[in-house]
Amino acid sequence: MSTVVEAAEALAAALRGVEGVRYVPDLAAVVEPPATALGPPALTWDAYCVEPTEARFIAYVVVARDERALPRLWDLVPRVAAALDAVPDAVVRRADPGLYPSGELPCYQIQVEVSL
Repeated sequence: MSTVVEAAEALAAALRGVEGVRYVPDLAAVVEPPATALGPPALTWDAYCVEPTEARFIAYVVVARDERALPRLWDLVPRVAAALDAVPDAVVRRADPGLYPSGELPCYQIQVEVSL
């Protein structure tokens, strides 16, 4: 990747390509699970670099709150992680369980690092 915008666009395209989930382009939007969303990145600069050299994104995998939430997450997270990991210069580092920020729905937050 060469810019943060290009990295975000490539990751969003990967999320849109995951079968069986909707991609939500705005974290503040109402989410209809199952869904994915992409948060803004944390940026890192190597010494003496003017532009960021790495971006760490959080991709959300969101499901409905019910008795099947965990099995659905465990089914979706590997598929979403594989799609993100297939993006050039992107590496999935970890997935943490939690609640989606707008709506408090069960989710996993997948950390993706992208070299810029």
